[in-house]
Amino acid sequence: MNHCFVPIQVSLRDFSTTLQQMWSRAFLMHFLALVCSVPHFTEAADEVAHNQLNEHSSQTAGLLSNYELLPQLSMVVAVHLVHIPGTDKYLFMERPSGYHPDNTHHIAGSFDLVERTWVHLDSPDGLFCCGHSVLSNGSVVIMGGHVANAGYADGRWSIRTYTDGTPALIKASKMQYPRWYASVTLLPDEKVLVMGGTQGVGAGTAANPYYEIWDPQVPEVTQSLLVNPAYLKSIKQNYYPFNYVLPSGDLFTYCARTGYIMNAYTAEYLLQVPRRPVSNVAPADVYVAQYPYTATSVLLPLRPEDDYTPEIVIFGGQNVKASSNLHLTACSESIRIKISMPSEENPMYSFNDGWVQEAMGSPRVMPDAILLPNGVVIIMNGANEGLAGDAASGGGSKAFYPNFQAEMYDPYAPIGQRYTTLARSTIPRLYHSTTALTTNGTVLVVGCDRCGKVVTNLTFTPSPAKADYRMEIFYPPFWYDMDNKPQIVDAPSEVEYGEEFTVSYSALNGANPNVSVTSAVLVAPSSTTHSFNTNQRVVKLLMLSGTDDREVVLQAPPSPNHAPPQLYMLFLLNERTYSSAVWIKLKRSPALQADDSVEAEVEE
Repeated sequence: MNHCFVPIQVSLRDFSTTLQQMWSRAFLMHFLALVCSVPHFTEAADEVAHNQLNEHSSQTAGLLSNYELLPQLSMVVAVHLVHIPGTDKYLFMERPSGYHPDNTHHIAGSFDLVERTWVHLDSPDGLFCCGHSVLSNGSVVIMGGHVANAGYADGRWSIRTYTDGTPALIKASKMQYPRWYASVTLLPDEKVLVMGGTQGVGAGTAANPYYEIWDPQVPEVTQSLLVNPAYLKSIKQNYYPFNYVLPSGDLFTYCARTGYIMNAYTAEYLLQVPRRPVSNVAPADVYVAQYPYTATSVLLPLRPEDDYTPEIVIFGGQNVKASSNLHLTACSESIRIKISMPSEENPMYSFNDGWVQEAMGSPRVMPDAILLPNGVVIIMNGANEGLAGDAASGGGSKAFYPNFQAEMYDPYAPIGQRYTTLARSTIPRLYHSTTALTTNGTVLVVGCDRCGKVVTNLTFTPSPAKADYRMEIFYPPFWYDMDNKPQIVDAPSEVEYGEEFTVSYSALNGANPNVSVTSAVLVAPSSTTHSFNTNQRVVKLLMLSGTDDREVVLQAPPSPNHAPPQLYMLFLLNERTYSSAVWIKLKRSPALQADDSVEAEVEE
């Protein structure tokens, strides 16, 4: 890619000592972007995609944001991307492609974003289309996968783990059912739930009538529980369902156009989620969220001032008619639902006004969505037309007119004012692209293994191969506010639920004595595939006091239901400007560890 500047070299560990230099260079880049004729920074108003719905364009603000192309290549396509807890490393997993830059045939590897080094990892079997999350001890868990292919054994039954610093993924156990396109969720008691996916490869193969719970402490066998047959019949394949642990300990699950709140431990389906509303743009059409009409989803930050009331947003998707017409425009709307928790006064869940629908800035199928520490959502990747997927034999993309523009969704702004267009990339990120938050609050953007024949009327930089090994860092607007950015000086390495703890901080820019901390959050490490970040979670901490000597007293989340036990990134915020993170382990007390029942869990 040709730039009129030198890319920033970001060192996350030495972040505090290099920010002033990076800030001045970043400002220079932004200035040059405005005066140089570089497609990378073309204004959104000049980038109206083919068949795009102009009346639903978002506001374009004069906000500084940027995509940086890293000089390094990944040696594995990031079909699956997991932020390895406690590190600045990322686990990459793929299907065997044969296009690797180093001519090897590995399907897994890790990239250190600080050292900018790649390490190949061995795998016992096929990983493609697996599900994954993290464990409370900091390891990564990978469940299911692909049929035997390219010398790799059938991985559809496998449960594997990966621990940082080891040379290989280890097969830890076996599921009772083979799974392809399943979602994996860390539960409040440190067990792991795997749900959905088909038993074979592709639509038309047997659906999975059961979901399973795996206990890493008793790894030999899983517990299988029945999926509601009526629910499974209505959604058919149950590909990568959007699953979230609610502050009650129950599970929200959504697939296609509807879902349930359920007790994951007893398979009791408590309440059906309202069906997706009729589109405002195309009332006669039916839009779906799951593959191949792929949308993305986030659980908005859980905040104590809202009594941790959960709100879930689904962005984009596609018209079901696109199966017979790939040139239909993708969904240009998002839907959002607020869930009131049961209480003594009202023992039932409430969906309040149901799904609230609003226009996005542009249509997207296969988007990715990243929660920033301040609660803002960055939406990127995907296409304006078509579907997720490729030919069964491994053909080109079924999506056209890549959406190169990043968008910002502000959940706290008034409806109609939530979307803002940000910077533009020139790399198509279509099928099998992924994103992940970094410890300095930027976004790693990688992947796409069906980018060989891109259809677009916009300027772009094609991949040298049919798969894309290029890596980018996206800098959101809030990253650049160096004068008001706090810097964590000291924090505990682990805390228990409800525990009070002290964090000391300084001003990143020492010349500004007015930097203060107004809030703090825990952010779970990303685990992304097929447009869904299965471990994404932001929990705001109760701030008990702040003092003039640059210390704040915080309180850990009240229970594992609010934030399942694992390593989290702790960010301090000065209004909407956030620090770099430090890792902190949120752990259950000995009493909770001895008793598998957790606070607010529905009794059997």
